[in-house]
Amino acid sequence: MIPDKQWMELIHDRLDNTYILGVENFLDYAFKILGETREIRCPCVKCCNAISGTHELVRSHLIVHGIVQNYILWYHHEERLGESSSDYEFVGDKINEEGDGGDELHEILRDLYPTFEGDNINNDGDGKFEEEPNIEAKRFYRILKDFEQPLYQDSKVSKLSTLVKLLHIKSIGNWSNTSFTMLLKPLKEDLLPDGSNLPYSYYEAKKLIRHLGLSYKKIDACKNDFCGASRWKEDKRSGETKFKSGKKIPYKILHYFSLKPRLQRLFMSSKISTLMRWHHDKRFDDGIMRHPADLITWKTFDELHQSFASEPRNIRLGLASDGFQAFGNSKTPYSI
Repeated sequence: MIPDKQWMELIHDRLDNTYILGVENFLDYAFKILGETREIRCPCVKCCNAISGTHELVRSHLIVHGIVQNYILWYHHEERLGESSSDYEFVGDKINEEGDGGDELHEILRDLYPTFEGDNINNDGDGKFEEEPNIEAKRFYRILKDFEQPLYQDSKVSKLSTLVKLLHIKSIGNWSNTSFTMLLKPLKEDLLPDGSNLPYSYYEAKKLIRHLGLSYKKIDACKNDFCGASRWKEDKRSGETKFKSGKKIPYKILHYFSLKPRLQRLFMSSKISTLMRWHHDKRFDDGIMRHPADLITWKTFDELHQSFASEPRNIRLGLASDGFQAFGNSKTPYSI
């Protein structure tokens, strides 16, 4: 969890206790997350993350020269996009952490369904709604119900938050669906109390979180991907299409993540939406290249397409590929 960054705004008051304590918290975070290292990149105005230094050297540079103002995402110090930040309150020369211990899914639900607040659900006092909820409202109430349901009796964590964390680990670790199911079974039967709400399989877990918008589309493809041949497997003897459970069996299945909903989700997130506008709201044009917005290609594009550039929420997409094989019969890899 990254420390609060409000101290970075005190660039002209670097002897203030708030700024100095912010520097100390940054150094503690950087050296801890980078492991057993004696030096880290120095983000002061003089070094600009190009030179590394010891704890004391970086500390003195940040106090004497100040930190680079547009270094909002500490990517040189292993901060990841969307990483949660802690809430710190400065009291005199001390810091009180005011983390409420609440589940981060509260924020996810608020971002997904901004028109529905837990305290403002419209009902007539008898637990009955004045009118039939629409589709979006039904999804929200279903997720809210799962969110409020504890993992087991007197548990401090919810069933939904537990599943999201477990599935996140599955994704990072490249676990198979079968191995994830094998994990859930001993957790439920041997480790958790009787009557726990943890599902038995990956399939059940996926159904419970489908309304968080993490699903994908399936596209049936032929054996040569998209060559125009039949997408369905055929019986070698009869030449007829194979069926399983009344459905045709495809040669391949492409799992497709739609781009537009994911771009929209970035702006729906209260934490990431500000980063999506960083190039317009936070960037300093000081002649130093730190962001694609500093490139001549970006600036030229803005000059040619002024209407597009005038809206800071418009997104520029770039394609980068290393070792991309453009032609299947080529012996050497192609990089662009």
